[in-house]
Amino acid sequence: MIRRRLFTPGPVEVPWEVLETMSRPLIHHRTEEFRAIVRGATGRLQKVMRTKNPAVILTASGTGAMEAALVNLTKPGEKALVISIGKFSDRWRELANAYGLDVMVLETRWGDPMDPQRVEDAMKSNPGISTVFTAHSETSTGVLQDVKSFSRIAHDHGALMVVDGITSLCAHVVDTDNWQLDVVIGGSQKGFFTPPGISFLSISDAARERIERSRHPVYYFDLDKALKKYDDGDTPWTPAATLIIALDRALQMIEEEGLDNVIRRHTRNAKGVRLAAKALGLKLLASIPCNATTAVLPKEGMANALRARMEEGYGVKVAGGQGELKGKIIRLGHLGLYGETDMYTMISAPRGSTTSTLPVRVFPASAFST
Repeated sequence: MIRRRLFTPGPVEVPWEVLETMSRPLIHHRTEEFRAIVRGATGRLQKVMRTKNPAVILTASGTGAMEAALVNLTKPGEKALVISIGKFSDRWRELANAYGLDVMVLETRWGDPMDPQRVEDAMKSNPGISTVFTAHSETSTGVLQDVKSFSRIAHDHGALMVVDGITSLCAHVVDTDNWQLDVVIGGSQKGFFTPPGISFLSISDAARERIERSRHPVYYFDLDKALKKYDDGDTPWTPAATLIIALDRALQMIEEEGLDNVIRRHTRNAKGVRLAAKALGLKLLASIPCNATTAVLPKEGMANALRARMEEGYGVKVAGGQGELKGKIIRLGHLGLYGETDMYTMISAPRGSTTSTLPVRVFPASAFST
């Protein structure tokens, strides 16, 4: 039997320490015992996000948190700017259209980040934009964006900056307060190596004022209700208690390793995988790559066969392309509690594949050096 290993950009493998926490008897969520866990988890999330802003936990995937941000910060007909560089950042466009916003979309080639000058030009030529939405790390293409510059531009024009940080948190520095990011969104199943099902948002004072002043009709995703419960370590609705307990354990592990060390580990793993992929003759898609996933271009028509061979022959589960990249790329994940030996396992699978037509080479010994 071949043990299957997850090397997708999410969900990622859940370590035994977190699984063990989830196996314990359930505690009731309306108790001081559970409230203490929520307060601990939100406090640790603030450290990862580098913010003093409240970090609210929602029982929903990352898309739920994205929807919560949009419906609480905007109203029908309001102008918004979406910076779309791939499938996940383009989800902001879909949400904005669903809720009747007057949305302007800036797009790039899938594989490139957005040029901040284009954002500046768009804000100048379209006065009245209230909110700018994008992703920091676009995992459909493996691209990292300069959200710090986007935020400066947005605030210069009186707009709020909302960032999907679902796959950049823990893998990159996300300096929420210094970059003046009004909302940053994260998800449990990415850099926090917890099963899917919960997400979280940091909410600035300016964003809170917007929430209290004017927004779409909202009920379950009412962030005003969530914020009012925040100080007590409580939630407005029944939370996914087991997942929150698991997240708190994962956050403790991140704290023990040290956030800077966690980010360095992701940087080292990503660098090693990129060098190894090049040594195997694979082309990289991203012009400015992120630390969450490496998107590679196998020989035309070989992507799906190579992925299947990696999984069936070696138990290595990686992701394929989405949207216009479906069947064209492979996404090699290095997001989560992975070390150097895990990366060797993943990158060795395509090298050994009989269907890959890749040259059998030993990748550079310096691949995983800092």
